[in-house]
Amino acid sequence: MIVTFTLIRKRPHLSKDEFLSRWIEHTERFDLLDHPYITCNRLMLLQGEVPYVGLAENHWPDLASLEKTSTFYREAEAGQLHWADLESFMDIENSPTVVVTHEADVSTAGTRLMKYLE
Repeated sequence: MIVTFTLIRKRPHLSKDEFLSRWIEHTERFDLLDHPYITCNRLMLLQGEVPYVGLAENHWPDLASLEKTSTFYREAEAGQLHWADLESFMDIENSPTVVVTHEADVSTAGTRLMKYLE
């Protein structure tokens, strides 16, 4: 499994509520269809004076699926439509995506360390 987080900036003409509504609509309309292998599409709005309005958490089955998505956006007509819809409400150029390589689940029951990528 591969986990990514994207720190989201919205287009300035949208309020936070309008942005969240569009983000959910986009995910339901495009992501569920175009990326059916993603097992988690978690969309979160952030509070406070931070440069980002939201955080997206995605779970991919493997690195190949994540890489296939980049090719889809660049080369497929459906991918270009998908990307254009994203650009209508999201400032993509200033919304970085990071890939999780290691994770530690720490609790009173013990610690579990997961490695995703080396």
